[in-house]
Amino acid sequence: MTSRIRLTAAGALVLALTACGAGTGLVGVHDAPAQVTTTAPISPETAETIATRVLTKAAEAAAAKPADAQALRTEALTGSALAVANAASRLEAGAATAPPPLKRTDPPKVLAVSRGTAWPRLILVQTATAEGGAVLNLLVSADARTPFRLSASAPMQPGASVAALDPLGAGSPVVTDGGDLPVQPAALLKEYAASLTYPKPAAAADVNATDPFSTAIRAHAGEQAKTFGKLATLTQTHAVEPDSTVAIALKGGGALVFGLLERTDTITLRKGGKSLTPSADFQRLVRKKTLKKSATLKSYETVVFTVPADGKAGVVAVDEVLFSAKGS
Repeated sequence: MTSRIRLTAAGALVLALTACGAGTGLVGVHDAPAQVTTTAPISPETAETIATRVLTKAAEAAAAKPADAQALRTEALTGSALAVANAASRLEAGAATAPPPLKRTDPPKVLAVSRGTAWPRLILVQTATAEGGAVLNLLVSADARTPFRLSASAPMQPGASVAALDPLGAGSPVVTDGGDLPVQPAALLKEYAASLTYPKPAAAADVNATDPFSTAIRAHAGEQAKTFGKLATLTQTHAVEPDSTVAIALKGGGALVFGLLERTDTITLRKGGKSLTPSADFQRLVRKKTLKKSATLKSYETVVFTVPADGKAGVVAVDEVLFSAKGS
């Protein structure tokens, strides 16, 4: 559009100069440079430096005093990670113990850098927990003016692994439509969420939901309902948070998909039920020790899937935190 306007405004001048054998470059008209789509926009060393800076700031925010923590979180986090951290802070505000002090850890391991010069840009990083487990961290920069921030983070499940990604120098493509996958990322999250509904889950044709987290969610809901018996009812729904799904292509096909779910547990007393005694976390949020009608709990679930080029997707990393509770 810009080139067309300049040609129209200076049309007479361009024609006159061209007749003399001069190129259009004399009047500032050039073809737009081709976008680089075959390599990563930053080196592996730069990606590690960025990851170290971002994760250090995120750790500082987690360990900061409440008066300083919110500003630090906003500076270091975005997206799902910011929502989850804010939720965790509301629980910690009423806890008796302070957050653990910062500890020196090994440098983060960069697993992938998004390919090309388009925005947003991604860095996938693996870190270690104090217990020796692995954590997947997704860093995102929305545009040229926005520094990288931690967008999602989830501990890997026991025995889980991530398939090979493209070399760091080449970069890994960001999946935008999922047309080459067995299931599109957005559809995958909705299908998985529906499969965890209680008491009437939907079948998940594209997800192998036999992982420890999915199995525990279903089992816990059933155990709770059994404990309530005829005194109360339990319903549990999972909904995909809008604009939270990000996918990175794996080497040779498939993708690693990050998403955020909101789980809602609703407990309603029946006529024969006298009262409910909520958990300690619930009591800190509601400031009630006994409920006589109902309780509603909302939790964030950060979920990471491996989607193979052919076959069912599986959950490889997950994190959950209670962020809202209401009761009467």
